[in-house]
Amino acid sequence: MSFNNKRITCVIPARMSSGRFPGKPLAKINGRELVLRVVDIAKQSKFIDEVIVATEDEVIADLVEKEGHTAMITSTHYTCTHRVSEVAQNLHADYVFNLQGDEPLTKPVWLDEMIEYGITNEIDVLQSSRALEEGEVEDEDVVKMVVNNNRVTHMQRKCDVICDNICTQLGLYLYSIDAIRKFPDLDMTFVKYWKGLDTIGFCGKYDVVPFDLKCGKIRAVDRTWHIQEVEWLLQMQKDSN
Repeated sequence: MSFNNKRITCVIPARMSSGRFPGKPLAKINGRELVLRVVDIAKQSKFIDEVIVATEDEVIADLVEKEGHTAMITSTHYTCTHRVSEVAQNLHADYVFNLQGDEPLTKPVWLDEMIEYGITNEIDVLQSSRALEEGEVEDEDVVKMVVNNNRVTHMQRKCDVICDNICTQLGLYLYSIDAIRKFPDLDMTFVKYWKGLDTIGFCGKYDVVPFDLKCGKIRAVDRTWHIQEVEWLLQMQKDSN
């Protein structure tokens, strides 16, 4: 495991109190809980040495540990990145991969591509992205990133038009251990105002580099009706293989 002799820990943040979909880590997709599906994905990486589910909820930790995986109970946080940072304080790792617990359509190869690129180029914050599509311009569930000179300079939930320098944020992140440990000490003004735009906290202190997965539209589970859509997409993937 590892890459270039760098130890990599994947932290999967998960909580029961999601405002848009309470209890979603335990929602079942084709009979398997969402959080366990995401753990399965992380475990398939060629480079990740350790996978930890970070949660404030005993029910999630119990489920994960009964499956033979590692869970860590954290304090209550208002962002997922703060939860990952808490875990990172005591990790023996060089890099931390933050894989959001609501991304069941993630392909393990995407994790490995980001790890290889980020470590090879000594990037402190690598943020997954894809092209913004028609119909997503005013969709507030789709986070947009403004990119200048291959650096993320701003984030927003709405935009007026599709531009070359605006792309979509996805829920995969690679951090140097230094960057993620220092995250709580950064300016949180915009993070507190724009819920869910955690990465903007790094902008200005660290170079935030976008990484285009070139994956087309994928579905994170943000709403109850997304479960059925994800099940349909998984079946489409299965039928195409």
